[in-house]
Amino acid sequence: MTKSVVMAESSDIYHDYRVQKEAGTLAGNGWRVTVYGFRGSRQRPQAPSSAYEVRTLPVVSRSSRLLRNLSMIANIGLINLRLLLTRADAYHAHNTMFLGGMWLSARLHRGVFIYDAHEVQWEQGRSLAWLEKRFIRRADGIINVAAGRARAMAERYGLREEDITIVANYPVVDRGAALRPYAAPVGTVRLVYSGGYDLQSNRLDLLLRAMQRVPGIDLHMIAFGYRDSEMQLKTLANELGIEERVVFHGLVRPDEVMGAVAQYDVAVNMLTNPQDHLSIRHSSVNKMYEYMAAGMPTFCSNLDSFVDEFVVPGAAIAVDATDTNSIAEGLRKFLSLRDSLPQMSARAHDLAREKYNWRSQEINLLDLYRRLIGEGARP
Repeated sequence: MTKSVVMAESSDIYHDYRVQKEAGTLAGNGWRVTVYGFRGSRQRPQAPSSAYEVRTLPVVSRSSRLLRNLSMIANIGLINLRLLLTRADAYHAHNTMFLGGMWLSARLHRGVFIYDAHEVQWEQGRSLAWLEKRFIRRADGIINVAAGRARAMAERYGLREEDITIVANYPVVDRGAALRPYAAPVGTVRLVYSGGYDLQSNRLDLLLRAMQRVPGIDLHMIAFGYRDSEMQLKTLANELGIEERVVFHGLVRPDEVMGAVAQYDVAVNMLTNPQDHLSIRHSSVNKMYEYMAAGMPTFCSNLDSFVDEFVVPGAAIAVDATDTNSIAEGLRKFLSLRDSLPQMSARAHDLAREKYNWRSQEINLLDLYRRLIGEGARP
């Protein structure tokens, strides 16, 4: 008999690659999966996969923060109510806002309750930390994205670290696919940034100031800014007189990100950790892994995790992202190393194939489900 799984996440499911990967893996291994979440448009986009069912509610755009927050609160309430009426074998919460509904539904319908803790909630806010503390010890299974975060979680809540399953947020990589041809740029070097950003921690503003000093560098943004970060970046580009060198593109679907990024020369991420957050110290920045999968030489900040995972293996160059002089020097270094960029590209491909790929992680997800539901329930 086919076992059923219900997932919920308070994000735009059509752009949430982690939820899509987990749902796709479970559906591909015989589970019937239904995903509840949000969408950023009134009309439902094309479903990310026909293997599982997606049920979404619309939210107001980021241009109206108050209305957006109200629509999100209403949607969270509606989804939690819907969960109570849904019978399933597993209830998988990707967000603290659904912990209560998932736990109660699991109790009502005798299913297992799984908490996918891919954010450090006590760094996100008091209410989120309170919800996590209240429900985490009631979960039958707990997932985290990095060993350092799992260790801190275990210490905080009195859990055993070995009871937390690590499912890192690596991209789907076709190990048998041919390497993307990479040619060293001849003229302008085109940087690309992919993903969300907040200028308080991702110093793309200082990157623009460094670009003013270093000609021959353009920046393309396949991204969105939290709060008013995008407007600040556009205003700064105009003030610096480099607006023609900073190009803003629309978001693409998760399955199109790596192809879109691969159209450029060098990927960039200027993430910093001004408040020494655990979530950044033990990073699992999925966009960095997508850069590797796309075979992108990468220009990044000197966070310990970035240096260890990408710089030391030879796929990236790091700078002090809080120092405009250091960033400018890094840009000049890329310009002087044009002929070496194909080798960096090949190393990035190697890292993605050898280590940073979803296939290496989905085994952990499947084993957790089989262990919780029981070998007899294995599809």
